[in-house]
This record gives sequence, C-alpha cells and structure tokens, in this order.
Amino acid sequence: MMKEIRIHGRGGQGVVTAAELLVIAYFEEGKHALGFPAFGAERMGAPVQAFVRMDDKPIRLRSQVYHPDVVIVQDVSLIPAVNVLDGVREDGIVVLNTRRIKGLDAFPLPAGMVNLYAVPATEMALEILGRATPNTTLLAAYAGITREVSLHSLEKALAQRFHGKALELNKQAVQRAYDLVQTLSPVRLEGKAEQAVVEVVKKKVDSPMLGLAAYPGSSLEYKTGGWRTFRPHFLSQHCNDCGLCVIYCPEGVVTRIGEKRYEADYDYCKGCGICAEVCSPGDIQMEQEEA
Repeated sequence: MMKEIRIHGRGGQGVVTAAELLVIAYFEEGKHALGFPAFGAERMGAPVQAFVRMDDKPIRLRSQVYHPDVVIVQDVSLIPAVNVLDGVREDGIVVLNTRRIKGLDAFPLPAGMVNLYAVPATEMALEILGRATPNTTLLAAYAGITREVSLHSLEKALAQRFHGKALELNKQAVQRAYDLVQTLSPVRLEGKAEQAVVEVVKKKVDSPMLGLAAYPGSSLEYKTGGWRTFRPHFLSQHCNDCGLCVIYCPEGVVTRIGEKRYEADYDYCKGCGICAEVCSPGDIQMEQEEA
C-alpha cells in the first residue's frame, strides 16, 4: 500500500534534501520511492514543501501529496500562516520540530485521530552539528516513530550526501533523535469533519512601530515576519549609535527609538541577521525563535 509523506519548512532549511534522503533510505530498504519539492521563486525563509511517496510497486502518480499519512514540520513558526495539517489522513502522524506544544489555534482536520510528536530537532542540530538544520534529525525521528526505515538505511543515505566530519556529526544527530523518540508518547488530536482545536506554537509580538514597512511595493497586510527562524535582539549595552543596523536592513524595519536604542518591527523582520553582522560593538545578537 502506498505511503505518502509531506514535509513543510522554509527555504534554506534542507526540506528538499530531507525528501531526497528519505527516498534513498527507502531504496536501501528495497522499496520504490519518489520525492520532489513544490516551490517557486521564493527567497530564503519562504514556506516550501516537499513530498515523498513509497510503495512496494512502481509509482506512477506524480501529483502533490494532498492526503499525507505523515507530515513533518521543520519550522513551527509556519503554523499560524500555513495549515500544515491540511488533508492529513485518519490516524496520521505529525512530527513537529519543537520541544513543547503550547497555545491554542483552530485548524480544519478530517474526522478521526492524529498522532502528534514534538521533537526538538533544531536544538539537537545546533548542539551536535553547530547549525540550525533540523532535516536529518527529523528524518531520524520519522524512522524511529514509523519503523519503516531502519537507522542503518538512513545512515547509508546520509553517506551519499555527506562526507568526513559532516557525515560523522550527522550520524550522531540521527542516533540522538532516533533514541529520543523511543521515549515519546504521541499527543492524540481528535478531528471533526468541520473543525478541530489543535495545540500549536503561536507567539504574537506587539510592536509599537507602525508603518515601517509601508512604502510603494509593500503592504502592511503581508506580515513577512512569519518567515523568521532567528530574530535580532538589541542589547542596548555597548551601542555606539552608529545607525548601521538601520542603514543596512534590507527590509527597512529597524528604527532608532532613543539614544543608543534600536528596535526591529518583528511583524516584518525576516531574521536575515545583517544588522547583527554590521554591528561592530556586537550589541545585536541573533536568538532562535521560541517554540
């Protein structure tokens, strides 16, 4: 029977690579598999999707995955803007890259139950790989939860993509994630035909800085801050008031609010980190978004 997986993430997080690695791992298991992405000309940080199909026989279907058996979410900041649970099958599995699930929001769900797993993949990636690339750790979580792909097959897939130290570190990361999910119990979400209340991560930031992104060709309604995985934190301790963070911000969302005090409009800041790079006193630090 065909198995369908949908992977949600942002440009630059290795969503396409995750699909490719999972396909290779399935090949190692002697299965037929097909993987492909869905995105346009978006810049880094924009929402993207990738799809994987697996079967015991050749796969002819080439459409996107609309009713996944498994959903992998590499960035939970997508949830307020993208219904990552759209079309998930009854008793499906959802793997979220987060340590804890909090807050309430409404999402349409098909009737039935959905099994939700929270895996702190970015934290493990930062600790072991030194980079916020959670794709391989989430694949290991998928393998550990479903038991459809062995850790050995996943490591053989990694060996086709990584070499040397990068390969060894990724092996450590996938082992950590694989072991972790053995201790996790899923949160069971009950869907209704009309609508279900799902616990999701959703953090609202109230900003007094109105109108910073209002100029020809832009829109206050299109809040691109949802693309962000890291945000600039203005310490206001060693600032020399040079104003380079304002000058170099490509989105025009950094402003001076007082003597040696600056802020970003987080509704529109995409977390590119340029302000932190040009800050010579090191007064701006990039912090991971809370999840």
